[in-house]
Amino acid sequence: MSDLYDILDPWGPSNGSTTGGATAAIVPGIEESSRRCLDNVALPPVYAAAHAAALRAGDGRVTRDVLLQTLEFSNLPRHVIGQIVLAADTGAGSLTKQDFNLALAMTALAQKNMSPSLESVMFHKDDLPEPVLDGIEELAGSRANGSQPQSPTGALEVSDDPWLNTAKGPGDLAASTAALGSMSLADNRNADESKEAHQQQKQQQQRNSADGNTSAQTFVPNINMEAMQWQLDMEDVSIREAAEKGGIVFKHTNYEVSTRSFSSMVVRRYNDFFWISNYLIKRYPYRMHPNIPPKGFPDNRIKGLTRFSSAILRTPFLRRDALVIQFFTNTDEFSHVVKVGNLDMDAEEIEPEEELDSTPWAEVQQTYVAFDDFYGLVARDEEKYRTQITSLEKIARYKQAIGDELYTYSDTLRVANAPRECISGSLKYYMQPPAKRALDSGLNELCMSFGDASLLEKSHGEVLKTISAEYLRRLYDVVVSMKLMMDRMRQMDKQRDIQRIRERSDTSRKQLALLSGGDAPGASGDRSSIERLERLVREDTAELERLEHEQRCIELRFYHELARYRCYECFLQTHYHGIVEEQIKHHTLALNAWRQALATADELPSNPLDFIS
Repeated sequence: MSDLYDILDPWGPSNGSTTGGATAAIVPGIEESSRRCLDNVALPPVYAAAHAAALRAGDGRVTRDVLLQTLEFSNLPRHVIGQIVLAADTGAGSLTKQDFNLALAMTALAQKNMSPSLESVMFHKDDLPEPVLDGIEELAGSRANGSQPQSPTGALEVSDDPWLNTAKGPGDLAASTAALGSMSLADNRNADESKEAHQQQKQQQQRNSADGNTSAQTFVPNINMEAMQWQLDMEDVSIREAAEKGGIVFKHTNYEVSTRSFSSMVVRRYNDFFWISNYLIKRYPYRMHPNIPPKGFPDNRIKGLTRFSSAILRTPFLRRDALVIQFFTNTDEFSHVVKVGNLDMDAEEIEPEEELDSTPWAEVQQTYVAFDDFYGLVARDEEKYRTQITSLEKIARYKQAIGDELYTYSDTLRVANAPRECISGSLKYYMQPPAKRALDSGLNELCMSFGDASLLEKSHGEVLKTISAEYLRRLYDVVVSMKLMMDRMRQMDKQRDIQRIRERSDTSRKQLALLSGGDAPGASGDRSSIERLERLVREDTAELERLEHEQRCIELRFYHELARYRCYECFLQTHYHGIVEEQIKHHTLALNAWRQALATADELPSNPLDFIS
């Protein structure tokens, strides 16, 4: 689904701590002056109270997760909260008081139905409304009591990266949450005890896995989809076509790419998008990532590039990539950025033992054994979503056609303004009787009712085409991304090479044993042959270790990406809920229009003698 990349990074650090200050230094999107616009402004006491509560909730620092929890008390829609967090968070791991105050100022503007942006804060800095955070005291109070702060919706969890922790069950999840909630900077002893308990728990789980006692436990990623639901509908990129450049014969189209989170505008060509797509495949071969639209069909290219770019910025591990940041922020020609940047083009390196955490390795292997079965499921999902998209597009076209025909029918009902009497001759046969005038008036009203029905049908078709079909297309793009990733994994699978090298190594060891006299007492082989076999055994052993490491990486990534892929199914609820809501709304409006038409039709004169009276 080209663009349903709203799930947080399974391997990335919480709150963007991997990149730390480096990312903030790379991002040139927001000028320092705009972020310091509130330094000399007298802010209401609610700012200090909210910041103090956030500090207590975050153990002395305000992380992105704590900011999300704080803004939940504003009762704003989740997508608005997400927009505010994106604008305030610099990716440095924790927010300064300056950034926190900016977030509260944007919250206050949003509560007054104004644009929640840094530009609006700068414009209204002298007359900022006061943010309303009902129950903000609970944020610090619950933390002080050793429990997790609860937002009004109860949707947010401990970390803004729900993939970091692996839940073993409700009891273990509650225990880990309570352990995290009880830790504080002022009590290092409790922190050490909690860490030691976590290590003991992990060792116990490894022992259970070795003993084969994992069947009674369920190891699934602890994903809080509802807390990140705002990312699903968030479009962070807008693209519009710029002036063509080049000579008379060879011209190319430029695209102005504007990003809200980076507050930047760059000019890119289609080849630049194609290059960054190839880079993502080489850099992250074992992950799902967006697919670039084909170069054909120029009418739909802007829409496809917008979905592609927005999907990149909705995927955290891609958003943190240095080259991706340069692509969306560096105003130079991208080919020049690539040449002088000396950027890393090798595939990312991972340590399976570290990323495995508490998940039993046997479960990862069992999942990979069923690779072909999962591939068949993904292929069926692709066919299913393609059929659904085609059906919705057909329905949209039928709605448009029905709307056009209804408008044509409506136009035939419109009565032209005719003279009521003739200049010459008898007026008896040229004056319109009251029934005729009533009929003309009723036909004009019916014309309007049919016109309303025509507009409703066209509107309904447009909604299905631009909202439902496009939203479902995101799911379809994710399925395609998963299938392409599995194709790459199938091509890079090392099992056959591992088996071949093992057999060759075993043969070399047997020959070495025979030559060295290990199996036949008194036998002695040629020294050069023994050295050659020993060298081959060492080389095969090193090669085998390398291939086994790569195979473990493939199997572990497949396990995590499969879990990530499954999570997208939950978005079907939002998709079909939107379809049904639109159906009910448009059919209700259409029903009212037809009822009005029925009332008008009932009022039309029905006695033939009234027309000649």
